[in-house]
Amino acid sequence: MSPHIVASELGITLELEKVDLAEKKTQSGRDFLGINPKGYVPVLELDDGSVLTEGPAIVQYLADQKPDAKLAPKNGSIERYRVQALLGYINSELHKSYSPLFNSTTPAATREER
Repeated sequence: MSPHIVASELGITLELEKVDLAEKKTQSGRDFLGINPKGYVPVLELDDGSVLTEGPAIVQYLADQKPDAKLAPKNGSIERYRVQALLGYINSELHKSYSPLFNSTTPAATREER
């Protein structure tokens, strides 16, 4: 979700394509493992054909496309490394507590818990 938010904040239009993660196919029928061998989203395909994966890398890349927006601190600054630390923490520690919501075997009662 964060790459969508960052792109929106920066006025960057992304072409979105759904991925069936169980089948590892994109909506247009492409082999998703050929795009991202890790088999996970998000993935950002760049105009030159290269691919970026992992939310923290993608949001920093997007922010760097419009540095005047100051959505991320200057690369190489201590402030930037603090942003990277926070993005890493969110990605590895906070997200894992939400993983049961995306598991089809999680009981409905657990999903409804508040």
